[in-house]
Amino acid sequence: MKTKLSQLTQWLLTAVIALLGFSACDDKTDPLDYPLMYGSPTADYKAEGVVTDEDGNPIEGIQIKAEMKSVLTGDLDSQIVYSDDSGKYATDKHCEKKLLTLTATDIDGEENGGEFEEKVVNLQEMIPLWDKTDADGWYIGVYNYVVNFKLTKKSADNE
Repeated sequence: MKTKLSQLTQWLLTAVIALLGFSACDDKTDPLDYPLMYGSPTADYKAEGVVTDEDGNPIEGIQIKAEMKSVLTGDLDSQIVYSDDSGKYATDKHCEKKLLTLTATDIDGEENGGEFEEKVVNLQEMIPLWDKTDADGWYIGVYNYVVNFKLTKKSADNE
């Protein structure tokens, strides 16, 4: 009788421990939350968009500074690009460097439509578009932040 009770107790404990183990597993659906370790999925990050004035006219020569953080080391880095004659800009694809902020700065003064206020966008508050087109194996694709800047002209009071 003691043997059967002992076997039943062992069986119940095994079942309870197994159930606790499975309940501790987390169903992560956002690849941005995966810890990076050997053999983990990798991704590229980039940003693109259009810079316009309040009337929707494209602004050329606006400096876009992308601040990023390495998901491997935590080091901060940046890249500077400029809007073209149609107001478009695009950063390079950065492998394992998550974009943090984009800052649009008018560096040419009165040229290209006047002086505009600087604008900062916190990308941590956005959900990027996930492009899985080239995803293969451990490479999960590109996270693309589409940020369109609508800049306001500087007033005489702010100069």
